[in-house]
Amino acid sequence: MKLKMLRPIYLLMIVSMGLMFTISSCEKDPAPMELPPAESLVINWDKFPSSTSKSADDALLMGNWFYSARSIVVWNAVVGANIVVPTVAYGAAFNHDPVYLGDETWEWSYSVTVSQRTIVARLVGMRIDNETFSMEMYLAETGNFEAFKWFEGVIRYDHTAADWTLYHSPQNSVEYLDISYQKDFENEIKNIRYTVVDPENELYNGYIDFGIDATMTDYDAHYTISKPDTTTYIEWDTTTRAGRVMDQERYGDALWHCWDTMLQDVECPAEEVQ
Repeated sequence: MKLKMLRPIYLLMIVSMGLMFTISSCEKDPAPMELPPAESLVINWDKFPSSTSKSADDALLMGNWFYSARSIVVWNAVVGANIVVPTVAYGAAFNHDPVYLGDETWEWSYSVTVSQRTIVARLVGMRIDNETFSMEMYLAETGNFEAFKWFEGVIRYDHTAADWTLYHSPQNSVEYLDISYQKDFENEIKNIRYTVVDPENELYNGYIDFGIDATMTDYDAHYTISKPDTTTYIEWDTTTRAGRVMDQERYGDALWHCWDTMLQDVECPAEEVQ
């Protein structure tokens, strides 16, 4: 009698377990975070107006622009050699889909060619909370170096801010650059700053700050370059290419020094001098 009464209960338990298994097996993995844009990690050096002239006479006429360009190039040369491999490798991640590892963690795995070198990349993204997630980039090259964490960062899900730490190289694993990025999508304002945090670097504690501000009518782009001996302020119009520079060490004053749409030196308007 008891067996007959228990049989429906066992059947119910079996059916319930089957339903639970079916439901759990149909559950999809959570969606991965959207990769932050490359501009959150890399300064767009090409935004600054360039000149194709090789004439010495033209160089004399473009003193203010030339000093600005040289200041930017120096920074690019100092930091550029150490960020090419990791930033190119990161850019390739957008061509690949991640694999869910569980525990709200995803991994992008792929190979990329950088300057004729085959780099094996592993990018790991992990949810921190409802507003932020972390990313770590591990790179390896057969016969050269094993998996090395080249950079890591914390990013907002809405991509309005990101903070990265970039390490020098597999041969010298010290922290090299702090990279801070902010973006206001509504007003089309974005800003990225590289700060050198390696005490052995000649630009230690110096920074280069690049930004675009669409709300500005005259000079919508800027660089601020801080070095141990001076700070250089550079502003220009991305449409007309006209711009100005201020550097007390270079010019001996705290005034703006301008160039026109042809990149040639010109007197600044009276309201812009100071």
